[in-house]
This record gives sequence, C-alpha cells and structure tokens, in this order.
Amino acid sequence: MKIFGGVKIWKWMGVLTVLALTGWGCANMGSTTIKISSWGDPKENAILQDLVENFNKTHPKIKVELQRVSWGEYNTKLLTQVAGGIAPDVIFVSTDNIADLYPRNILEPLDDYIKADNFSTTDFYPSVLNRFTVNGHLYVLPRDTSPICVVYYDKKAFDEVKLPYPTDDWSWNDLLTDARALTKRDETGHATQWGYTEDWPMLELWTYSAGARWANDSQNPSAYAFNTPAFVDALQYRTDLILKEKVMPGPSNMTAMGGMGTSDLFQNGTSAMFVSGIWKTPQFRDIKNFDWDVVMFPKGPTGLRGFPGGGSGYGILNTSKNKKAAWEFIKYIAGPEGEAKMASTGLSQPALKSVAESPAFVDNQKPLNKKFLLKAVDFSVYPPMTKDWSEIYQGSITPVFDQLWIGKITAQEAIDQLAETLKNKPLISEITGSPSASTAANPAAK
Repeated sequence: MKIFGGVKIWKWMGVLTVLALTGWGCANMGSTTIKISSWGDPKENAILQDLVENFNKTHPKIKVELQRVSWGEYNTKLLTQVAGGIAPDVIFVSTDNIADLYPRNILEPLDDYIKADNFSTTDFYPSVLNRFTVNGHLYVLPRDTSPICVVYYDKKAFDEVKLPYPTDDWSWNDLLTDARALTKRDETGHATQWGYTEDWPMLELWTYSAGARWANDSQNPSAYAFNTPAFVDALQYRTDLILKEKVMPGPSNMTAMGGMGTSDLFQNGTSAMFVSGIWKTPQFRDIKNFDWDVVMFPKGPTGLRGFPGGGSGYGILNTSKNKKAAWEFIKYIAGPEGEAKMASTGLSQPALKSVAESPAFVDNQKPLNKKFLLKAVDFSVYPPMTKDWSEIYQGSITPVFDQLWIGKITAQEAIDQLAETLKNKPLISEITGSPSASTAANPAAK
C-alpha cells in the first residue's frame, strides 16, 4: 500500500504549503529554547510571565520557558538540577543567595558577553552592581534594587487620631510616639489595631540604622562586628516595642491570629504602619477601605541611615548549552525595556538609575512618596558574602533572637550567647577565601 502515493501525497503537500505560508509549524524551526528558573508570589510570577511572553514575540529565534520554584526550596532544587544535568539556563539571583551560589562555581561570568556587545553597566546603581561582582567578575545582571526601608502607613488611621503623616526625616522616637497613639485596644486589653508591624523580624533594620553591622566588611568579611553597644541597644529598642510598649505584635500575638501575616494586618486595617520592601505595592494597590502612602524608615539615635539591601537579577549557569541566547534574554529583562515594564507594575525599583528616575517608576501612582527610594539605595547594607551565612543565621542566630522577642533573655544576654556560639563558626570570605579568627565575635568591643 502506497501511504504517501497518488492523491494522498498531494494532499499532504498542500497542507504543508498552507502551514508554511501561515508561519504555523515553522515559527520555531531553528529556534533555541532556554529555561529560566525563578521564585515569587503569584502577582510577581504573572508579571514575569508577561515579560517572557513579550520577549518570545519580539525574539522569534529564541523561546523562553519560565519555571517557578518556591522561595524556600529554590537553592536546594537548583543544585539538585545541576547535579542531575537538568538545570535551567537562566536563574534568578538575589543579593542574599549570591553568597550561596557563587562559591559553588555554577555561575557564568558575564564579562565576555558585556565586552562583545559593548554593553554598558555604568547606569546600574553601584551598590547592587558591586554586590553581584566577585573577584572582579560580574556574575549577575541586576534587575532591581530594593532597600528594605519602606514604611507603609494607613492615612485613615492617622486622621482618626489627628496625627500628622510621617515624613522622611523622622526618628525612632517619632515612630514610637506615633505607634503609641495608633494602637487601639478593647475592654480586655487586646489590641484591635497595632501601631506598627514588620514583614518579618527585621532586626537588621534597627541595628543597621544604629550604625551596627554583622561583619567588618559585608562583601569581603574577615571578622564579626556585632558585639557592640549600638547593636545591643537597637535590639533592645525593638524588643521593647513588643514587650514594654506593646505597640507591635510579638510571636504569641501572631500565633493567636491563626497564621495571618503582618501584611494581611495592614491590608485589613488592623495595623496602622507596616515595614517591608517596595514589592508589596501591587498587593496593597488592591486596598479599597483606606488611603495609604509610604515613608522612609526613621533615622537611628545618632541620625544614621542603614537599611538591609535587597535586590535581584539574572545569571547564566555555566552548564547551559545556549549561553548566547540566555544572554540575549537577560539583556532584555534586566535592560531598560524589561525594567521599565516591571517598574510600571509597582513591584520593583529598577536597578538602572535612568529607569528608576523616569516616569516608569516615579509615576504618580501609589505610593506617591516612593521617590525617597532613589536616595535610600545609597544606605543599603548586604549580608556577609560567605556561603555559610544562611546556615549560621538560621541555625545559630535566629534561635537566640526567638528567645529575645518573647522576653526570656535580654538583648545583652542574646549578644553574649552569640559571641560564645560563633567563636566556632568563623566567617570565610568568598573573595579571599580567608576565615575570620576564632575570637572574631569581637568581645573587646562590648
């Protein structure tokens, strides 16, 4: 039997001709498929998917596929994929997990691609660009910079108690005064409205604002630097907001709320002030019951500024078989067009200064006061660049502070415990490879 003979072969040729003329069936002929792995909440993932689809439309020779992985398992899954030979081409890298990924030698240096394309990096904010540069090589093209210092405030709550709205030059004590006035309680003493809440226990926000640091040099750490009066005082100030002033919910309060997050408290009007990053904007733009805006986190006791430095970008795995296509994609998503599209959603502050200063970000949409972030980025402080920092933080530091927030120990006792514990956990710089001394908990600085 002639399957493709006679009339049948002419029928198939006709179909193929139609497909060729319409472009169907050959649109991906000769195209390169690359995969990008990222994390993010549903809103962020939808924004990223739109950018991927736009890139695919404008770059028909490259097809990008997005893989979403939850934040908590991102590094583990990525390293498992690398070991199994099924890793993506492009990965999402934050200013935190660069310290975990760089030492494992899985990131492709971007210098040759930048040179070949005469691609300029001078428009990127220096702080985030430097964070992604190790030993003189750039490994991640920054997409955004996110100083974690954004205090969202409920204008309706301030109006009800006749408080003026906070301004960017306020102090810790101003925040406390406002939080006292904004906290409401029922007849049993339970808070029905909290004056102040945080997205997570932001001890660094307080310690950095006091001028204290975890290490002597975050990018090239060689010694711990936390055992100082400024560090202790900042921790105690935050603890007092929970236990003494009772203007901020502690762990037991949050447990009693049945798993509700602090951002939910702000969104439903149960918290008058809430601190996080600018990335909460898309979520809070859905608020209908009250007007809101943002203000910079207040100055510390000595007038200093210091904020946990967030930010992210995209890197290429050195196992990728499609590195040139991967470079084309990260050039787009971390370039002016990609960053402008991301900024227009309210999700992020562009890593490119020109885009951050443009109407794409400063756009007269909520929050109206976000322009302060253009300056706040200068006060960004990043975690120590050592691959063991996450393990040290979660395994040794967090359990101690969990006891502090519930009043079982004082701030000084917490620091004393850490000084003893971390004697056996030296910081190892990923730039020089040199460990800190065993006495680097800096007891002399008490």
